[in-house]
Amino acid sequence: MVLEDEFVRHKDLYYADGSVVLLAAHAGKTHAFRVHKSVLASHSKVFADMFVLPSTAENETYDGIDSVQMPDDAKDLEDLLRALYYPGTILSMLENRNPLAATKYKGILLLSQKYFVRVLQKLLRARFRADWPSTLPEWDRLMEHYASLSASIIPQHDAASQFIDNRMLEPASAIRLAREANIPEILPAAFYMLSTITQTPLHSLILKGTVLLWQPGERSARWGLLTPDDWLCLARGRHCMTDFAQTFEAQESQCICDSQNCIQLDSKRKLLKGPPQDFLRVLKEIGSQKTLQQYPCYNSLQALASRSLETRSVLWDNLGYYFGLPEVVDDQNDGDSDDIALVESEFIDG
Repeated sequence: MVLEDEFVRHKDLYYADGSVVLLAAHAGKTHAFRVHKSVLASHSKVFADMFVLPSTAENETYDGIDSVQMPDDAKDLEDLLRALYYPGTILSMLENRNPLAATKYKGILLLSQKYFVRVLQKLLRARFRADWPSTLPEWDRLMEHYASLSASIIPQHDAASQFIDNRMLEPASAIRLAREANIPEILPAAFYMLSTITQTPLHSLILKGTVLLWQPGERSARWGLLTPDDWLCLARGRHCMTDFAQTFEAQESQCICDSQNCIQLDSKRKLLKGPPQDFLRVLKEIGSQKTLQQYPCYNSLQALASRSLETRSVLWDNLGYYFGLPEVVDDQNDGDSDDIALVESEFIDG
């Protein structure tokens, strides 16, 4: 028998008519959840198999009923149980493109996979996949949204709101989630976004021990979440894209102006103005650049604009290769829908 004063009973997830107590540790304390075997078993084959075993005299008990010592973090277990008992709660938390989602909900996603809570697993995976662009038009829409955020920065007296990261997807935590939860679809966009962010050493961020050398609108990342393999992928991707840009600049495209100040030449050089460079953004700028038809550079610039947009699509399609990422197999028979509204409805219906 387990002594009752050893544990902290959860204030909400401790039902008087519950048939089993799940015990899990967090921050040095063991938390007790009194829940219903029937509820857990209806959502999870793992729990169903666990509870089909008959109770014996050797079984641990707590508060007069069976207890199970869980190896999971109590906070993650709480999130899982809350999602099963109150489905609307997690739907309200999983807002579109929550910057903290990959960190905050990684635990519950891993538990839903571990215990085969299939509907919840599908919901979380669909939400994370929907957050990260899988096509170039989706990427462009996200960047246009972020450009509007940057353009609207934020009264200087509101220091916290000046951190643009608080309103944008965080790529390093997304990479960690994708690796651990096997969601490779989000890796190309996450690695590309990370490649455009400058890694500033801590010693150069601090001036006289207190003042941060940071400007409103600058981006940062949770670099400490990356593994050595992630760093290799990032370095490979940056190297491959730099080679890609050099090839683009070196391609023949003679202009009749024959000047070192040629608008076309200046446009091509934008790609090589120093890492980390957002190649997709620069290629889009080159592709949309306009000049008057009477200018000597007009025809060459039009050809360059067309080639820039074609090159941009090639770059996007090859991001997985550049960063050395696992190939994504689109299995249409896996039963998972990419329609987030459909998956949410299925989750609510149980």
